[in-house]
Amino acid sequence: MFNELDKSRLKPFHIRNVIVSGMGVFSDSYNLYAISLVFFPVVMYLHLSTIESSVLTASSFYGAAAGAMLFGLVADKIGRKPMYGIDLLLIFIGAISQLFVSNFTLLFVARLVLGFGIGGDYVMSPVIMAENSNMKDRGKLMAVSFSIMFSLGATLAALVVQVTSAFVAPELAWKIVLAFGAVPSLFVIYYRRKIPETYRFTARVKGESVEPADPVFKKGAGERAPKDNVGYLRRLGTSMPLILAGAILWILYDTYSSTFTIYGPITIAANLGLTPVGFTYAAVFLAGIPGTIVSIFLIDRVGRKKLVVLGYAGVFVSLVLFSLLQINPGIFGIPQSSVILGGLTGFAATLGFTFYLFNYFFAASGPATIIGGTIIVPELIPTKVRASGQAINVSIDKIAVGLAITSFPLFLKALGLGYMVLVYAGIAIASSVIMYFIIPETKGKTLEEISRESSELVSH
Repeated sequence: MFNELDKSRLKPFHIRNVIVSGMGVFSDSYNLYAISLVFFPVVMYLHLSTIESSVLTASSFYGAAAGAMLFGLVADKIGRKPMYGIDLLLIFIGAISQLFVSNFTLLFVARLVLGFGIGGDYVMSPVIMAENSNMKDRGKLMAVSFSIMFSLGATLAALVVQVTSAFVAPELAWKIVLAFGAVPSLFVIYYRRKIPETYRFTARVKGESVEPADPVFKKGAGERAPKDNVGYLRRLGTSMPLILAGAILWILYDTYSSTFTIYGPITIAANLGLTPVGFTYAAVFLAGIPGTIVSIFLIDRVGRKKLVVLGYAGVFVSLVLFSLLQINPGIFGIPQSSVILGGLTGFAATLGFTFYLFNYFFAASGPATIIGGTIIVPELIPTKVRASGQAINVSIDKIAVGLAITSFPLFLKALGLGYMVLVYAGIAIASSVIMYFIIPETKGKTLEEISRESSELVSH
């Protein structure tokens, strides 16, 4: 049934899907990253306590957990199309509301609404990209729509901070930075409403023939596919081990990555004597985007498993070196005087930033694109429960990461940055083991082959 879609070459249809899905991720990235770039003004002008600032930083993650569950369940019941665009409308409302906040409670509520939409997008975009991609290019299409756009969203946040800081009074600049996150979402809401229902949902869940307007199938290829008559709960139950394995992988990755994303421009940048904006530009352009390009080039050739394991090997080495530099700089022939209260100086700072960039590059070349890019679960489970499975994946992850981000300042104070980074190095090893031994390779397989639905299609 889906042979024409799976075997097709890249077409304008695929590119449109990448742009429309990717702009949502672009918006997600901007809104998640911007709060870290204006963290200090927010704390100062709203007079936040340590607990309030930590909760506020994680609030969008808690909203994302709730939004993901609602969007995922509804998308598997009535379809992907009815929900697509509503996610970005919520992001728009939450983002623009931040322009008018005057206290902790109002900003917390605005970022909860914002997070609700982000959670919906984390479900909808990967699911639609997976179902609408051809087999040969599915990995790179999903990677471009998520990882590249995520990096660009963070870069825009840094640029907006620079511009507003130069021309707007400080007490207003941080509000404009946060509210500007409504702009990317506004531009793509209309186009998301025009995306047709995915062919797989139409055929396998609704049981209707497929005659798409887009010329991905040849004319007359829209014969009726067998409807998936296996019960929803049964499908979800048999898929749960892989959903949970994917969720654990993502929790481990996000505990390491999202903490760096949120606190990198705050804690790591300060430790290395860099400004949040300068730190962001360097990390994205010197490491993030180059690493993602490597991943895009190799993902459909080398495969998901090898890229993740090799990437995490590089992350492990880089983080161990960074940790040792913080704990005992003498190992590198650097005097202890280069480590002062709150950071590194001189050559120690240069070496530390080099280690950090290598960590960022290796993460982007595998784990960030494949695990962080939410490729795993949407590829592994059947169409009937794909959105629900991704919703469970997102919700578990965002709750866990929200808690990790909330508690990071406390652990940082107790352990110090060097030992915290060493914990993240251990995460790289644990994640590699799970990826290698539990997660199936999906390179060069159709979604139906991966989820073992292909035998049902053949029998009909």
